[in-house]
Amino acid sequence: MTARWWAGVPADDVLPDAHLLAAVDAALAGSGTAAELVCTSVDRSATAPRAGVAVRLTAAPADPDRTRTALATALGGPVVVDGEAGPDGATPAVAALLAAQDGVDGRCVRFPGQDAVAGRLPVADLVARTAIDAVVGVGTAVGPDAVVDTLGFLRPQFTDGRLTLVVEQAAGGVLQPFEVEFPHECCGGAGP
Repeated sequence: MTARWWAGVPADDVLPDAHLLAAVDAALAGSGTAAELVCTSVDRSATAPRAGVAVRLTAAPADPDRTRTALATALGGPVVVDGEAGPDGATPAVAALLAAQDGVDGRCVRFPGQDAVAGRLPVADLVARTAIDAVVGVGTAVGPDAVVDTLGFLRPQFTDGRLTLVVEQAAGGVLQPFEVEFPHECCGGAGP
């Protein structure tokens, strides 16, 4: 199975994680491939920073041209494939693709093994069952027996060639992902 890297420039309304994954999955439906890894990054090389999304496919699509058109339509912006410079406006896509391929940047919204972990589990199990290479604590040491409460939401990032999950200390002596799904919840979820 040959992995292929593709990347695109999503429109602002496609950027929330659920919208992005739905757009990618819809574009790839029936293509003979699937997105096994999807990560976003921000290209700051222009005056106005733009997001790009890198997608590692499980295989080359049966009809690359049709799949490329479907992905560009779903994302609302240009799409590039391995090594292309891309059309005008594709710089964020090229940057996202290169950063994810090299493992130097990218916030992963889908990664291999993601669906195999839920609830609380030791760091060693989290690393063994997923594409996550390391778990790093903010202000706390993290060993292989430390327990992570996944909270059903993991967003590791590529850093220095490794897919790293950043965690913090939580109540009850467990760790939790530093990035939580709903960071602005107020008053126990009861509203402002």
